[in-house]
Amino acid sequence: MIGFSDWCDEMYIKHLETFIAVARLLNFGEAARTLNYSQSTISEQIHSLEDYLGVQLFERIGRKVFLTGQGEKLLPFAERLIRDAQEIKHLFNNEEKYAGSIVVGAAETLCAFWLPPLLKEFRSLYPHVQINIKVGNCVDFPQWLQQNSIDVAFGLNDESKQPQLRQRMLFQGETVFIAAPDHPLSATAVLHLHDLTGQTLLLPEGYCGYPMDLKRLLEQKQVGANTILEFGSLESIKQCVKNGLGVSLLPRIAVDEELKRGDLVSLNLRDVAIAIEAQMVFHRDKWLSPPLAALENLILSKIIKNPQDS
Repeated sequence: MIGFSDWCDEMYIKHLETFIAVARLLNFGEAARTLNYSQSTISEQIHSLEDYLGVQLFERIGRKVFLTGQGEKLLPFAERLIRDAQEIKHLFNNEEKYAGSIVVGAAETLCAFWLPPLLKEFRSLYPHVQINIKVGNCVDFPQWLQQNSIDVAFGLNDESKQPQLRQRMLFQGETVFIAAPDHPLSATAVLHLHDLTGQTLLLPEGYCGYPMDLKRLLEQKQVGANTILEFGSLESIKQCVKNGLGVSLLPRIAVDEELKRGDLVSLNLRDVAIAIEAQMVFHRDKWLSPPLAALENLILSKIIKNPQDS
């Protein structure tokens, strides 16, 4: 009989389909019309199958075609193999391919203020894919990717110098210094970095991205803050700033609503421009499953220059 590796070969599948058609119709010409082949192709495929099996499957008596005993023996096996091949082909339909789960590592800024509408659209397109979000510090993402504890990371760190990772820049955004409306600095139209001397700064915890850029800038310009308090959540920072406990530097997308409502005010610090760059990062060796590839394609299709432009 045909071995499994041969059975998996598309050529032998077609040969068996041709054999079944001729066996049912007992007419090479009608089989050719049914399968949309030339009659010579039908004859070649039958001869090839007979050569492979070392038996004769059909015999001609006058103008009539008959199955031989070997052909009758093969027919139920061939029909079973074709049914199995068709079932295997349809085993993984689109609904089943786009199922399973994806673990996403994300910086809080992106998780709270940028990713949600994209994940909502992804869920509507692929309802059988479960998204698990692991909020973390950007410096942890390379290790999480290496350990395969997340499938993709959305962070604010440039990982281009790590050859085991591949990244795509998603957008650039601006940061803004914020304070309560009644904070003393809010009354000054134009501020300079040295005006932060002695102020209490409320910043996200961690060792990457815009908080570190600000700390380096303060050190470089020898500006001494009274206290730098670090928080694990952006919402905590905003609530503390609203209550006059200090000033902060946060991405504009994280405070845009509060600025519009007047709950917070932006401080105009001249010559201080600290940007954020959102990155999508994969491990280079990561297999892109159909759901993960679909998520990447959706995100890339939505890339915009600045999130405030949408």
